[in-house]
This record gives sequence, C-alpha cells and structure tokens, in this order.
Amino acid sequence: MKKWLATAFICCYLGTLTVGFLAHTFTFGVGSHPAMYFIVWDMFCGWSAHSSEMHLIAEGESGDFYRLTPAPWGDFVPFATGSRQDYDAHNMFTGKIAANILRHTSHEEMLRILVVEKSWPKKFNVPDNVWAQNYAEPKDVHFYYRVRAEVTPDGTTTGVRNSWLESQVARVMTDNPRLRQDARSNDSPYIVTRPTPNQGNSSPALPFKLSPNAQ
Repeated sequence: MKKWLATAFICCYLGTLTVGFLAHTFTFGVGSHPAMYFIVWDMFCGWSAHSSEMHLIAEGESGDFYRLTPAPWGDFVPFATGSRQDYDAHNMFTGKIAANILRHTSHEEMLRILVVEKSWPKKFNVPDNVWAQNYAEPKDVHFYYRVRAEVTPDGTTTGVRNSWLESQVARVMTDNPRLRQDARSNDSPYIVTRPTPNQGNSSPALPFKLSPNAQ
C-alpha cells in the first residue's frame, strides 16, 4: 500500500509540474484558476532589485518647498514599512492624497505638487551585521531620485513620467549601437508613447517603425 501511495504521489507531483510547464510554455490557461499561480513559473517575474519610495513635495508661491508625507497627523502604513503612496506605482491616487493633506493644513498658496520617487538597491536593506558577514566593502548606499508626476493643489495630475528603472532601461536601449542598428533594420513594430494634453508624458502606446536615418 505504501508503495502504491508513493507512486501515486510522485505521478501527481510530476503531472502537476508538467501541466504548469506546458501552460507556461504555450501561454494557455495560465490565469484560468487561482491554483495556477502555484504551478506556473512566473511567480516572481517582475520583482525588482531596487526598493522605492514616493514622496510628495509641495511648492509654494514664495518658492519654498514643503514635505507633505508623512502627514502631520501620522502616516498610514498598510503593510510592513511602506506608506500608502508607495504602493501607487502608476500615480493614480497620489494627487488625491496630497490634496487631502493640503485641505487639512494651514499653509501659503501652493503652485504645484511634485511626486518624487526615491530608489536604491535592495541589498542595502539588510542589517549592518548581516552586511558585514556577506560583503567586504562598507555599506555605502546611493539613492536615486526622479520626479514621477506633477499635480495641481486640487489633485489634478498634469504630467506623468516613467519610473527610474524604466528610464534606465530606455537609456540602455538608446545607448547600445547594436540595438539601434537592429531597430533600423528590423521590420517588426516598436512601441512608443506620445504625450497628450491631459496625460502629460503618459499616453496609450502606439506602434511605429524607426526610419533608416532615425537617431
């Protein structure tokens, strides 16, 4: 009986792996059921090697800048140590968060609000004693800042930019002579974005091909 149970378990295990492998290979039924999450191979795809935070900065008529987050009454942390604005990867609600803080505080007239992204390598998140056990060099973290969005004091988004990681990927693509040559000679379409008045630097993707003399 034990032999039959062991054989049945092995067959079920290998069969489940096979189903996940075929589903992932042929992109068939990958999202058909929540249980597929446990057998397909894309559980950790898209995880970044960098951590990031979102900071809301308001610019007043006097030219002074004011930090809106964390709010004077405290910060809302839904999970771990990240604030709620850190989970808004596409800047859909950061304008509303900033406008709510301005409505409930006394301040001079504001001109605009900047959503600033702060990024750094995740390996620097480990404690100092763990760092010393794994790295010979000192723990010297470098932070990278990028303006992700511009918002009016009433919460209306007037401009959106891509993330720091996305901007680095774009720079790698444009700085690589081989990739530029492939783009000029390849017949497959490339995806670009075009700014619109309501979305600033963000817009629906449009297919287009690079001309032979494009730079």
